[in-house]
Amino acid sequence: MSAKRAIVIGAGVGGLTAAMKLAHAGLEVDLYEKQPGPGGRCGRVEFDGFRFDLGPTILLMPHVLEATFASVGRRMSDVLEMQRCDPHYRVHYRDGSRFTLWTDPKQMKAELERIEPGSHARYEQFLAHGKKQHDTAFERFVTKHFPTLGSFLTPRNLPEILRVGALKKLWKHVASYFKDERLLQALSFQTMYLGISPWEAPAVFSLLPYTEATHGIWFPKGGLYAVPLALEKVCREKGVRLHYSQSIKRVVVEGGVAIGVELADGSVRKADIVLSNADYAYGVKQLLPESLAAKRSASVEKKRFTSSGLMLYLGLKKKIDPLLHHNVFFGRDFEGSFDDIFERKQVPADVSFYVNAPAHTGEGFAPEGKDALYVLVPVPHQNPNVDWKIEGPRVRAQVLKRLVEEGYGDLEPLIEAERMITPDDWETELNLARGSNFGLAQNFWQIGPFRPQVTDPDVKNLFWCGASIQPGTGVPTVMLSAGFAVDAILAQLGATAPVPQRMEALA
Repeated sequence: MSAKRAIVIGAGVGGLTAAMKLAHAGLEVDLYEKQPGPGGRCGRVEFDGFRFDLGPTILLMPHVLEATFASVGRRMSDVLEMQRCDPHYRVHYRDGSRFTLWTDPKQMKAELERIEPGSHARYEQFLAHGKKQHDTAFERFVTKHFPTLGSFLTPRNLPEILRVGALKKLWKHVASYFKDERLLQALSFQTMYLGISPWEAPAVFSLLPYTEATHGIWFPKGGLYAVPLALEKVCREKGVRLHYSQSIKRVVVEGGVAIGVELADGSVRKADIVLSNADYAYGVKQLLPESLAAKRSASVEKKRFTSSGLMLYLGLKKKIDPLLHHNVFFGRDFEGSFDDIFERKQVPADVSFYVNAPAHTGEGFAPEGKDALYVLVPVPHQNPNVDWKIEGPRVRAQVLKRLVEEGYGDLEPLIEAERMITPDDWETELNLARGSNFGLAQNFWQIGPFRPQVTDPDVKNLFWCGASIQPGTGVPTVMLSAGFAVDAILAQLGATAPVPQRMEALA
């Protein structure tokens, strides 16, 4: 095994996880990354003394991270310090009302009854159903790789697919428990973590609010960027050779077999295995041989992509104390805004957005007495309907105006450092096709066997992992994707893959 060499493309969470696992299994591993450091879309933005997570700021399912580090003989607590957020976040509605979601059951009961009397009992039923969905989904689907449709639609799985609500829509499911529109919104918008609409998302994703309520929302010390840093640390300890600021031009394929990669400077690095953590839609178009790339890219282009995000990173002269760590602001037309983003491919007239204030919880994000606000505005991915040179400033002005209206004050004169990222930037800086933050959407026809698998169907010894690969987008699921890829690689090499840990037992 020690003679076998693997090359990993991309130092996102998936690439780092895969490199760590492959090195632990005894392979010689080289990891190449376009950016000067690790993280990919889970990276960091730092300027003028302020620090922000680039993309993800909400971490769910810490048991997946625990199992991932345990699979290479490490305890998560040795490399990553975690803090639970309670309350989770405060939701702001256009009618001036607010709703705060808590882990604390007494606080949550009071909030629910204040919004909709009698709703707490139905919330308990909602969570009980969410637990069944979570446990079944993790045992049967999320932690399993499906190389074929037949492996998914087995007699044992078919009733479970129906039971978890894979064919029912999330919004309709939530509406069967609650009447007040504000509760429906607060308990369904979590699908935006996946870049999809609650009217399109399968009802199984009610496991997200269940997971928040029971397993909690977590904040790693140092922000979400601490996760790739922890993975990088273990990679180095395992002997992975990390090559930053080195772009891959293409995967070298001879006779239908991947034999290495060509770097941007034209040099070739040979390997027995190539594993790509590049964005899948970008990868099949840019990294595969030209004749194959055209066919595969045309197929991927027909798939449904997730939304994108317009990002504002604001360094403020003083702290905005009333903000929580996580804050959500809904626009006037909740359903219409999703139709704008996903169907009409335009920016909503009255945007919804999320504000993360990490300096209210952790250190190092802003100078003493100052604040670092991360603003994410869900917007459509790149398309001819939107000119971000026009829409970017308009959305920025709307966000600042809304914060004034909500009582957080006029932030404009407090801004001393600022950066904006649009879908165009996601496409150019991180090679994300269409500037789509979350990759391919996760509707029913793009999950399980309908989603790209870890083993390339055309090129031997080429493997994939990441947000667009099974099981799906999100930090924990991308780690699982990397695990699927490593298991497939070790099986092909004739090695014995580590026995997967039962995630539900670790919850």
